[in-house]
Amino acid sequence: MDIGVLFGIFLSVVLVNNFVLAGFLGICPFLGVSRKIDMAFGMGCAVTFVITISGIVTWMIMHWVLLPLGEHFFHNKEALIFLQYVAFIMVIASMVQLVEMYLKKFFPPLYSALGVFLPLITTNCAILGACLYIYMKPETQELINAAVYAFGGGIGFTLAISIMAGIREHIRFSDVPKSFQGAGVTLLVAGILALAFTGFAGIGK
Repeated sequence: MDIGVLFGIFLSVVLVNNFVLAGFLGICPFLGVSRKIDMAFGMGCAVTFVITISGIVTWMIMHWVLLPLGEHFFHNKEALIFLQYVAFIMVIASMVQLVEMYLKKFFPPLYSALGVFLPLITTNCAILGACLYIYMKPETQELINAAVYAFGGGIGFTLAISIMAGIREHIRFSDVPKSFQGAGVTLLVAGILALAFTGFAGIGK
């Protein structure tokens, strides 16, 4: 286990290849839940948990179930790859249900504040994208690397949505031109934030 490699994977997915600001994945909750910092941070923590566990479990399903079965029955490791989408979505949906039950029992205010966006984590393309990237990227073929990549993806999502929420809280007290109020200024800020994150691209070089 190379700590330097793990740190590089983590730093890359948090800053350089941030799912939201570089890959434009998970835009729906990014824009919908970033009105308040506490809500945004709660959503970020929920997504981090789901994406980390889903990344680990889907790696196991791919490398310990689908690939060996394809090799055994069809003499082709990738013969059952088409089942990955069904398996991944089932895993993600199960993790979201677990988070939803936990928040409903122990954090009712946060559960109510997140509202419809909580079950929508199931269809958050950032989580499905992370699971697919883990299989495709050569540096995440080891389980520990995949776990770090998935966790970093969740931290990157939390970072992006929390920064966005902080900016939007300040915008409410700013003199925004009428034509830019509402969704207009939100999308404008998201674009500027995404542009700012491109400055981290040189870190991996």
